[in-house]
Amino acid sequence: MKTIAFITRVKPRRYRKLEICRNSIRKQTNDDYIHIIYRGDKTKYGYGKLLANQSFAKIFPIDARYVMAIDDDDMLVDSDFVKIFKEIVDNDNPEIVFFKCRIEGSVYPKFVFWEKPPVLGEIGGSCFAIRLDVWKKYIHEFGKEICGDYCFISVCYKNTKKHIWLDRIISRTQRKARRGHGK
Repeated sequence: MKTIAFITRVKPRRYRKLEICRNSIRKQTNDDYIHIIYRGDKTKYGYGKLLANQSFAKIFPIDARYVMAIDDDDMLVDSDFVKIFKEIVDNDNPEIVFFKCRIEGSVYPKFVFWEKPPVLGEIGGSCFAIRLDVWKKYIHEFGKEICGDYCFISVCYKNTKKHIWLDRIISRTQRKARRGHGK
């Protein structure tokens, strides 16, 4: 079993971004990860946010201790992430590890929200990794609302006790920010 699984949902017509995402993961200095690429969306233009969020529950088996969702339009920017992450989780076995993501020039979660409960519009899906047992228990929360990453992480946070905050920028988005991000 690997330490972390990166799960990338492929959306229609974004293959160039997917290749950038894949290459950023391949640059890790530690290979204790798996990269699961999920092409569940067979439509021409995309499921829409709710159905796309629900698709996370269809991804199994996951042969890793932790899971991080990294969409095809995101990328890792820290090539030592897996190495550092493995050291942290091997020592402390946290339920959630939070880290930072750059979205349109801003870093999320912002300083005022760091080491505090997740806030809608102030955290992204590639700002955390979840222990597999917690992922499996609450993954259905990802599909309940349009802001699926927030719904999921807020329920996970409320129902877990051991959180670690890794003060590093791990990822960044390749796309322009959505409403509420990057102001």
